[in-house]
Amino acid sequence: MILKKSKMKAKTMRIKDVVELIRVDMPDHTDAAFNVKIESDDGGAHIVIFIENHSDGQDVLRAFSNRFSDQRVIIMLVPSGSIHPDNRE
Repeated sequence: MILKKSKMKAKTMRIKDVVELIRVDMPDHTDAAFNVKIESDDGGAHIVIFIENHSDGQDVLRAFSNRFSDQRVIIMLVPSGSIHPDNRE
């Protein structure tokens, strides 16, 4: 029984590690600016992916929700130029 518990813990990634993996993979999913943060509410900690290209939202959510199904992933669609305000078009 103890061995099963230790194996389960090894499979579960820390939320900080998941955020880092998402940051590395996001350029494959969008050409626009993005940001990835850990936030929390009454339901606990979750990952928020902020993206400026709204048409990429569903694909990004699908990709990371499936890949990291043990984490809560939220997509925030933000106005263009709000992530890097100095680079407005």
